[in-house]
Amino acid sequence: MSNPTKRTEVVVITGASAGVGRATVREFARRGAHVALIARGRDGLEGARREVERMGGRALVLPLDVADADAVEQAAEVTEQELGPIDVWVNNAMLSVFSPVIKTRPEEYRRVTEVTYLGYVYGTLAALKRMQPRDRGCIVQVGSALAYRGIPLQSAYCAAKHAVQGFMDSLHAELIHDGSGVRVTMVQLPAVN
Repeated sequence: MSNPTKRTEVVVITGASAGVGRATVREFARRGAHVALIARGRDGLEGARREVERMGGRALVLPLDVADADAVEQAAEVTEQELGPIDVWVNNAMLSVFSPVIKTRPEEYRRVTEVTYLGYVYGTLAALKRMQPRDRGCIVQVGSALAYRGIPLQSAYCAAKHAVQGFMDSLHAELIHDGSGVRVTMVQLPAVN
């Protein structure tokens, strides 16, 4: 017997156009969720939208750069207007540079940090702003084993994932202290092609 008061889950996924993000989109769509799709590439986002709709869900395409805090905040606002209250926010967008430290340019370090670390911070802040007053919701950080072990040729990415881990530890401690119903988790993935 179905529950007529049960609301469809609303999920926001950054980096939704390809890779782990796209696979996450498919999984939530299989579960019947409405999904807000965030990434820079419109073609990949449109493909993800079609997949969600084929599975019977609603999808909202939000092409933006997660390194832009205002754009991320606006995306959260539009999501709640169009799909309803956000239940799950998945921070997955990332960027890497394969280069020895000495050959990595300052602007490359800055860009990787803006997307792979600050993009997670901005997404988390936008989600918390909505979830904390309701005292519910879940924020998922897609991390990496490289948050614990830096490797050659990926210093910018490893540093950004280390930063996400530190940010998560602090946030988790604060939510516990406050007795918050908002949950946070970090999934540390291995290397993925």
